[in-house]
Amino acid sequence: MNLLQKLQNSFLDFSIATLNFLANIGIVLPYVLILFKYQSSHSVTYLIAIIVFYIARAASIFSTKRLGLKSSTYLLLCLWLGVIGSLIYSVTTSLPWLVFGGLCLGYTSANIWPYYLTIKLHLTTSTDFKLKRLYWLIFAGLGLLFVADFSFDLHYQLAFVILGLLFLAAIPAGRLLNGFSMAFYEAHTITERRPIKPWRVLGFIVLFGLMGGLTLLRKISLSIALPVVLGGVVLAIVLLNLELAADWHAMPANKLRIVNRGFLVSLVLLFNSFFGVFILGKNGMYIIFAIYLLGFEGGSPLYHALGRQNGSRSKQLAQGGLILGHLLAFTTIPALYLIGLLLIALYVGFENPAINDSVYTADEADPDLAIINKYRFSTYGGLLCQLCLFALLVTVSAWQKLKLMAFFNPSGDSLKLTYLHGVAWPLLLISLLLSIVTIYGQQYFKPVHPSH
Repeated sequence: MNLLQKLQNSFLDFSIATLNFLANIGIVLPYVLILFKYQSSHSVTYLIAIIVFYIARAASIFSTKRLGLKSSTYLLLCLWLGVIGSLIYSVTTSLPWLVFGGLCLGYTSANIWPYYLTIKLHLTTSTDFKLKRLYWLIFAGLGLLFVADFSFDLHYQLAFVILGLLFLAAIPAGRLLNGFSMAFYEAHTITERRPIKPWRVLGFIVLFGLMGGLTLLRKISLSIALPVVLGGVVLAIVLLNLELAADWHAMPANKLRIVNRGFLVSLVLLFNSFFGVFILGKNGMYIIFAIYLLGFEGGSPLYHALGRQNGSRSKQLAQGGLILGHLLAFTTIPALYLIGLLLIALYVGFENPAINDSVYTADEADPDLAIINKYRFSTYGGLLCQLCLFALLVTVSAWQKLKLMAFFNPSGDSLKLTYLHGVAWPLLLISLLLSIVTIYGQQYFKPVHPSH
């Protein structure tokens, strides 16, 4: 093998490692960088950019796959949009351009992992492609590059330049995986694109317009009558459920499990990252995030070990832990509260790979759509949790004559009991009921085959 060939192989290894890195952290890294830009500048421009990014990330998982392209093509689209969005944020502070860049990065953040995972699953079924250990070592090396930006106070410009270069470097890997996946697509027919219905487009626009407004209320204090806000929340819940009903046929099974998964993720990461401050102090948000990561990564190996590799036994243990976790989270005792959240996160970690396998291998499912549909239903669950949270917060704020922002900017534990009784317990009860229905009510929700 000559030197040129070795260099080409080394670059492809680096490219695939970079793609793996971006797919794993792409959902959060652009958001964190934009948030840091806002926190360092306190500029309304970057506040609007955050809102645009958040809504684009939430909405694009519902709007993708409408062109009927292959997942490998969508993966390349995600990489190019990542390049464009990162370049914009590295060279300009113009609001129109930042809005456009936020749309690009929002779409990429929502879709790069589902499409990457889809291609990985395609390759495991049709080739002997496997990730090398080097592909995981890239995390440590690239992390140091971002530390340099933070250390030298470069206002995150370098970080966005690096992010753009990483997306660019991952494109050859995307093209390589696209070529490798041809064997899969030659043996499978892509599902035909369904016509877009005007009423769904209108409902979609209104729903995510409302979500954008609610997200803005979470960032700043606006003088809007709480009954108006509550009306908006109720309307958003109705529209979300209409969207869910319209997409119910898209997946033959596992729908409740996936919706519940999304609800649980938002319960731990969104609600408890704020409520945890009342229980655990000013570092509560970081502790909750660490608890979630520990549970998400450790749930599957732990329960399979406890169940002695018996799938049915492991599942029963995970489900029992989920119920117990809710009950412990009802307490205000910090140790029990943390154990409760850990048990919920462990269940999510146990369910995630099991759901991926079951939706991808289901006989009735289109493998090229399975993972995207999984994340679509999971997003339904997450948005439902957020809307329930806002409905409870608005009700409590009106009842106690509190500012809506008081929950998101906790300054002490004087409001702990108010939020515990009016928000935490009702939201936990909703989550517990949804979990019980998911665990024990599956036999009442038979698969619905898609109409052709």
